[in-house]
Amino acid sequence: MKKAKNKRLGLKAKALVCLGVLFLIFIAAFLHLTLIVGPLVVEVSHAQVDSVATTAISDAIYKVMLEQNYKYDDFIEIKYNNSGDVSSIAAKSIELNKFARELSTEAQIELDSITELGINVPLGTFTGINALSGVGPKVKVRIMPIGSVITSFSSSFTSSGINQTKHALYIDVNITISVILPLTTKHIDFITQVLICENIIVGKVPEIYLNGNLFG
Repeated sequence: MKKAKNKRLGLKAKALVCLGVLFLIFIAAFLHLTLIVGPLVVEVSHAQVDSVATTAISDAIYKVMLEQNYKYDDFIEIKYNNSGDVSSIAAKSIELNKFARELSTEAQIELDSITELGINVPLGTFTGINALSGVGPKVKVRIMPIGSVITSFSSSFTSSGINQTKHALYIDVNITISVILPLTTKHIDFITQVLICENIIVGKVPEIYLNGNLFG
């Protein structure tokens, strides 16, 4: 009877040891994926994520500009004085906000469509060893946009000849894309600046515009 009891206690102790080992292995695997594999996969996939985001933004801007037939004069109002010089340059906030909303909506649609395809990462990357990061067959990794597309505007003025100034209008786009890995998820912030339109302003432009951004 005593031997049977000792045997049961021995089996229970072995089971506890096995569970402890399995738990430690799980913790080690989790830390390996989180601290080593995750950052390395993000580093390797960064170029692909940038390409996906750039394609989505470019396609969205092209569609919105083409469908609405936006032009420079739709966004910027220039007023001249009696001498033919520029007296003021002002952004048309209503049209710019409308364009930003349309772009954000279209960009979200493009991102959702493109990110469904995922990205391909070499299998060696998942070892966490830098030397093997580009080795092996490709493994498809899921990616998805997080949150909404954030936009803002900026502009630049450059001299283009005597009493001629080139004014370029840009939209700055901020997107966060998640790379979904086993047991963890990593985020990549993507920021890009895209030229919307530009115009040659004829006439002397006040220094207040030449020395700063129209949007502050």
